[in-house]
Amino acid sequence: MEQITATQPKRLSRMIQPLPYKTRPKPIPQFMSLPPELHILIANLLIFPDIIHLKLTCTYFNDLIPPLPHHELLQAELTAFALAHDIYACRYCLRLRPAGKFADRMLRRGRGRYGRDAERRFCVECGLMPRSGTARYGPGAQIVVQGVMFVICMVCREFAVGGKDCKGIAICGSCWEERTTRERDFRDGTHLRASLLG
Repeated sequence: MEQITATQPKRLSRMIQPLPYKTRPKPIPQFMSLPPELHILIANLLIFPDIIHLKLTCTYFNDLIPPLPHHELLQAELTAFALAHDIYACRYCLRLRPAGKFADRMLRRGRGRYGRDAERRFCVECGLMPRSGTARYGPGAQIVVQGVMFVICMVCREFAVGGKDCKGIAICGSCWEERTTRERDFRDGTHLRASLLG
């Protein structure tokens, strides 16, 4: 190898000269400038959670990449990412959702992560939307979510925290309070006094 000396600076500067414009290599195309067909092919090679991360980058990819089918969501909930973040697949909205969005019963036994009926699991939000021909929650349903009992109230038909000491009756806390107040007033005779005075 030849050593460069101080007497050769002109020769060195000629060696470092940039190439003329015509002989320069073409710039590498940017990822977004690729045709959509290539984007789809690339997306098909991605696995969870990378495909979701790509969908979240911009509206273009969110619209271009179709949502994951239910069987792929069930596979995705077995990944290290899903286990670390405690997320599960919903059969109706086709989303991966945190455990707090599901009834406790949906996360145990047969409908749990490794259960044989995991494909039948649905989130509370989807369970509250009635749809004919599917198993959903109806009036009187008692739904425990992370240890807290919620009900679809038999009186007002609202989804709310169940009343304390309801003795298995599906009534929300506010309706239960009204009921106990009416019963107390009836026992005390307050309702008679109010009607006589009024």
